Amino acid sequence: MKSKSNLCFFTIQSRWVQGWKFFGVAIFILSTMSASAGSGALGDPNIRYFGRWDFSNPAQYMSYWGGAYIKAGFNGTTVKIKVGGTTSYYARIDNGPWITYSNVTGTVNLTPTPLANGTHMVSVAQGKDYSYVFNFQGLILDAGATTTALTVVPTLIEYIGDSITTGYTDAQAEVSDYAWVCSEGLGAEHTQIAFPGIALVTGYGVNADKTGMDSQYFKLQSLTYGSNSPGWDFTKYRARVVVINLGQNDSSDTDALFQSTYTTFLANVRMKYPNADIFVMRTFSGRKATPTLAAVNARITAGDAKVHYIDTTNWLNSGDFGDGVHPTVSGHIKAANLLKPILAPYMGGVTFYQNTSYAGAAGRPLAPGDYTMAQLLAMGVTNDWASSLTIPANWTVTMYSSDNFTGTSWVLTTNVPSLLALSPSANDQMSSCKIVGPTDGAVYHLICQKSGMALDNNNSLTPGTTVIQWPDSLNNSNQEWQVIDVGGGYWNLLCQKSQMNLDNGSSTTTGTPVTQYPIRTNNNQRWQLLSRGGGYYHLICQTSGMALDNGGATTNSAAMTQWTDHGATDPNVANQNWTLELIR
Repeated sequence: MKSKSNLCFFTIQSRWVQGWKFFGVAIFILSTMSASAGSGALGDPNIRYFGRWDFSNPAQYMSYWGGAYIKAGFNGTTVKIKVGGTTSYYARIDNGPWITYSNVTGTVNLTPTPLANGTHMVSVAQGKDYSYVFNFQGLILDAGATTTALTVVPTLIEYIGDSITTGYTDAQAEVSDYAWVCSEGLGAEHTQIAFPGIALVTGYGVNADKTGMDSQYFKLQSLTYGSNSPGWDFTKYRARVVVINLGQNDSSDTDALFQSTYTTFLANVRMKYPNADIFVMRTFSGRKATPTLAAVNARITAGDAKVHYIDTTNWLNSGDFGDGVHPTVSGHIKAANLLKPILAPYMGGVTFYQNTSYAGAAGRPLAPGDYTMAQLLAMGVTNDWASSLTIPANWTVTMYSSDNFTGTSWVLTTNVPSLLALSPSANDQMSSCKIVGPTDGAVYHLICQKSGMALDNNNSLTPGTTVIQWPDSLNNSNQEWQVIDVGGGYWNLLCQKSQMNLDNGSSTTTGTPVTQYPIRTNNNQRWQLLSRGGGYYHLICQTSGMALDNGGATTNSAAMTQWTDHGATDPNVANQNWTLELIR
C-alpha cells in the first residue's frame, strides 16, 4: 500500500471580469512572469473579481451583493487592502483560515505578522451586514513588490437565495454557508445573489421592501437599493451552473401564485444563461416543496432539459439548525457535502477528491488529456491521494498506479464514491491518468474565451459562408456543432443548421476566413481538438496546422479566421481558447 504524499500546494480561485467572460475559475497556480506583474492598484489585471461588480468609478470598484470577493497573487511579506465606507470583511492568506475584520474602513493591514518573503495569495470577501457593499480601492504591497498572474480554469456556480444561502446567522456568514463550502470543495468559483428575508414573489417576504427575487435578481444591487438599482449586465460573466434555493420567506403567498412565479422566473434565468444547468433545491424546511417541484416539471415539459430538481428531504435534522430555520456552520457543511456530488458531473471535467463520498479537498476539474504525476500535482491532485471521483457523462478515465501511465490500471466511466470498492482497490493509488472526451457524435456549443460568444454559421444554408461569433443562445441550431471522430486524432465539426462541416477552404495563409462547406473527406475539414488545460481547446486544422481564431473581437458577427497557433503565454491565446458546452 502506497502512503499518502505530504507534498503541499496552495490554492486560489479567480476570474477577470473587465472585458473578459470566463465561466469562472478554480484553483490557481502562481506565476511570477515579469510581464504579468501588477501594482495592486485598481485596474491591475492580476486582481480577480467574483460577484456583481461595478467598475464605472475609476476611484473605487463596488459590489452590492453578499458573497462578493477578490483574489490575487502577490510577492513580498505584507499586503494591505484599501476600502471605503465602514463594513466588515473576511480575509485569508495562502488558503489559511478566514480572519474577520469588523467595522473597518480606510487601509486595513491583512498581515499584522509579516509573511516569509516569497509568493503568496490573498482572498478578501465582503463580511456580515445588511448592506453587503464591498467598496474596493486597491491593494498595498511592500516597496518593489508586485501582484502575480494566476492561471484560470472556467467553472462558475451562481447561487440564488435568501438568508439561508447567505449564511446570515453564522459568525462568518458567506464564507461558511453551504454555497461557499460546496463551491470551494468542487474547485469552482461562485457568486451568491442572495439577501436575508427576501421572497421569490414580489409583494411578500419579511422585509419592509417587498420586492421579490423574481425582480431583484436581475439588478446590479441588492434589496438594500430596491427598485432604484440599475439592471445587471449578464454579459459580464457566464455561470456554468445555477443553484436556486427560494421559498422559505414565501409562506403568505398561495401555492398557485408561487408556482406560476417560479416557472416564469426559471424561464427568465434561462434567457440569461442559455446553456447553464439550473438546479432548483427544495427548501431545507420543505416549505413550498410541492409548487417548487411543479415549477421545475413545467419547465421540463416546456422543453428545458437542463433544469433539475434537488430533493433535500432528510438532508438536515433538527440538530443541524440553530434557530429551527437557519443551518449552523456544521449544518451548512453537511448540506454542502450532500450537494457536491450532485453538481460535480456538471463542472466541465473530472474531479478527484481526497476522501471517499466526494469529501475532503478536491483537485481542479480535469479536461480530457493525459496527466503524469507532475501534471496532476499542478492541478491539485497529489500523488497517491485520490479516494473518489466524479466523471461527466460519456467520458472515460483510466487511472494508473505508477507514473507515466504504467502499473495497475482501472478504467472508469461513471462516478466512483469510493475507490476502495474497486478490485483491486484503487484508494490512494493513482499516480497518473488518461481522460478521454469529448464524445464522438455529441453536439456542443463552442464558446470563445476572448468574447464569451458562440461559434455560429450565420444562419446560412450556403456553402462557403464564413462562420462568425454571436451571443450564445438556447435552441439555436446555428450554434450547434456535432463532433465526429474521423480518426488519427481529428474531428469533423458538423453544423446542425446547415449540415455542413467547418472548413478552412484549403488555405495555408494566416487570416483566411473559416467557412462551412458540404461534407467531404479532405483535410480542410479535419480539426484536432488540442487540450490547453482548464477546459479550453484549440481547434487545429490539419491542412494548415493553424488554429480557429476570433481575431480578438468582442463584437457580434465578427468573422472567424485561422491563425498561427498561440502558446499558453501568448497575450492573444484567449482568441483561440474554446470551451465545449455539451448540448446533447
